[in-house]
Amino acid sequence: MGDHRLRFRNATAADTPAIVALLNQTFRTPIDAATWEWYVYGNPLGHSRVYLAVEPDDRIVGVIAFAPISLRIDGSPVVADFAHHLVLTPAYRDTLSFVALNRHALQAQAALGRQLALGPPNRTAYPIHKTIMKWVDFGYLSCLRKLKPAAQPHECHESTEFSPEFDRFAQTISRQLTFCVEKDHHWMNWRFAHRPGTPYTIYTLATGTQLSGYVILKRWRDPNGYTKAHIVDLHALDAQHLTSLVAAAESYADGCDELNLWAVQGYRYRTALEALGFAANPAAHQPLIARPYVPSSLPYPEGQTSFGYGDGDTLY
Repeated sequence: MGDHRLRFRNATAADTPAIVALLNQTFRTPIDAATWEWYVYGNPLGHSRVYLAVEPDDRIVGVIAFAPISLRIDGSPVVADFAHHLVLTPAYRDTLSFVALNRHALQAQAALGRQLALGPPNRTAYPIHKTIMKWVDFGYLSCLRKLKPAAQPHECHESTEFSPEFDRFAQTISRQLTFCVEKDHHWMNWRFAHRPGTPYTIYTLATGTQLSGYVILKRWRDPNGYTKAHIVDLHALDAQHLTSLVAAAESYADGCDELNLWAVQGYRYRTALEALGFAANPAAHQPLIARPYVPSSLPYPEGQTSFGYGDGDTLY
């Protein structure tokens, strides 16, 4: 059918029911209106910009959205976007429509002064993102897992929110990394403490009054009944604190078939996690791609890094 009948506009809150319906017709994991609006409109860095492809009667047939995200790459702050929820109805899943919607959105984002977009594409979108839309590979995510986790003693405490003390801890951690998301307690509380349905469990570890580590967890059950506990986010000042946080995660996951996390290339804690019994799942490998808004080379940074699904994706 092509894109000749389509026009493009920015979404508003009034479009939420139609957008959610389209997403739920497309993706296996459902999303409700409250979760969509939390993610799109609650981000302390600013609202997601949601671009719609619509037919002449204003029926929504395509969506692509960009959430603002603060990155640090090789010591420099980068004003970026996390691309999320790209979908077209079956009648418009052709190259012309895909390119037209993406080109419109990317040009609009570039006009805002953003530096790059980042995202993990699905298998169908990956080739066309790279060949036509000029996205580039930017590392990858691999799944590290520990089968049959069991409860262990630990010194962590369950928390419901992050205090301003988190900001000092995050600054200390980010200085040691060549690629990461810059976070403060406002962002952390939005992303993990205030999500509708409260699906996350937060454990923290402190030395005196100072935060020395945290782990954020979420449970998942596959359609076949296989149970997983996801480590959605994890940071620690040193190996001793990391060991205690992983023990808390295993205790949370006791009875699940596996405990896992998705780790970016160069992940700071990979060697330590492997020493604690984690191993890569060879069947789970996800490319991470980036799209500079102005032409530039974008080599993946060397050194220790940290980025996972919890840094961006609403599914986790």
